[in-house]
Amino acid sequence: MRKKTVGTRKLLFLICVCVLLATSVAVGQEQTSPDWNSHDFSFRVLNIMSTGQLLWVCGTDETVAVSSDNGAHWQVKHQKVDGALLLNIDFADSKFGYATGTGGLILATVDGGETWVPHSGTSETILQASFADLQHGLVRTPTSLLFTVDGGLHWTAVSVGQNEEDIKHFPYTFSLVALDGVHMAAMLKEGAAQYESQAFVFTQDSGKSWNLLNIPNVTLYSFLRSEARYWAVGTEVIHKDQPGGGYAVPVALYSSDGQKWNHSTSDLSGCKLEMCTVCNTRGCFSSNGVISRVFLEKPTYSAFPATKELTTKWASTDFTVCFVGSNLYCAALKELAQAPSSAGSPVPTVVAPGPLGAPIPQGPRCIVCGVDRIFIDKKAQGAYTIKLVLGVGKNGTVTSVEAQGAPTPEVKRRIEQQTQQWIFEPYLKDGAPINVKLNTTVSVNVIKPR
Repeated sequence: MRKKTVGTRKLLFLICVCVLLATSVAVGQEQTSPDWNSHDFSFRVLNIMSTGQLLWVCGTDETVAVSSDNGAHWQVKHQKVDGALLLNIDFADSKFGYATGTGGLILATVDGGETWVPHSGTSETILQASFADLQHGLVRTPTSLLFTVDGGLHWTAVSVGQNEEDIKHFPYTFSLVALDGVHMAAMLKEGAAQYESQAFVFTQDSGKSWNLLNIPNVTLYSFLRSEARYWAVGTEVIHKDQPGGGYAVPVALYSSDGQKWNHSTSDLSGCKLEMCTVCNTRGCFSSNGVISRVFLEKPTYSAFPATKELTTKWASTDFTVCFVGSNLYCAALKELAQAPSSAGSPVPTVVAPGPLGAPIPQGPRCIVCGVDRIFIDKKAQGAYTIKLVLGVGKNGTVTSVEAQGAPTPEVKRRIEQQTQQWIFEPYLKDGAPINVKLNTTVSVNVIKPR
């Protein structure tokens, strides 16, 4: 009888261990894959880019840091404790780079990032920016789309003259590109998400005049500068005159002036399964787990570990890919001989800043607050209003978030993941920044997969 009791206890112990292991795996699935290495900094990373084999990050405390060993070690190049939040960082070439952020701050480097010097900025936070050189640039603030041709001494609003009413149909600035001292452009959207219709506003004379351009039959997900050209990547509807009204195929367009656009002849087969989105100069996500380098004459492909935590803020070298989430995460890349033949996991959706001309809200002001408006989930369908309970730190970053009223745990997780990336203007009391708790709501639509 005792042997049976001992055996029963052993069996119960094994069952408990199995349950614990199963629970650990389930919880682990909600975390970033162990194939990703997280990096701890004394500041919070807010954005990332790469130039050559260097990775650059920017963030709180007015910090700029660089890694020359694929993200293993980082060297701070500029920092000011309790300084501005740097929201964006980029390089126009190997020597000239810039970082922009709250308070209209613009930092620039002309020595490849060794030193960063403040330059004339705007009076408002800079949400998006693109500079061709130290003199010529284009920025988006909460209220305006501005350009400069004298290094920021003067800022002028982009105006398309007689097309001013037309531009009001596209109030969301999706992406800005200052190509050179003469050519600058912005891709505008009807709505905040990448799948909305778009138009380009561009200048060919250093901002003396601006023109509006619609390219028919395309939906463009990314607009950027690569190899001294404008590039736009998305989908194009072809054979519209045939029964069924045509179908969408991947498209990559390039232009030297913003007015005349050409179709890339590169092989875009890697974009057919999930489409190529969230592009930067190193390539595009063709799925959650694959980078397609569509800007090369002969595209190449790299695989990385798929993760639910993936965001639109990413950069890569030849060997590593990193993204900014609740932390900075990096993983090794594996070269692929050809594009994958089966669809992978979906990639995150790029969301533009709030619309131009929107009223300025009272209280804490969210300056980066994008969230998907459409979610795909096989367990729910319909329109939902989600209550968000947020904790916002003194520096304006979100320290805690709870989404209440989400229809499924997965939708709740994704909304919380996205709102963790929100950034607010630091809220002041008696002239000093303080921590605040906020309640707000977002409206989303959930649809079931086909």
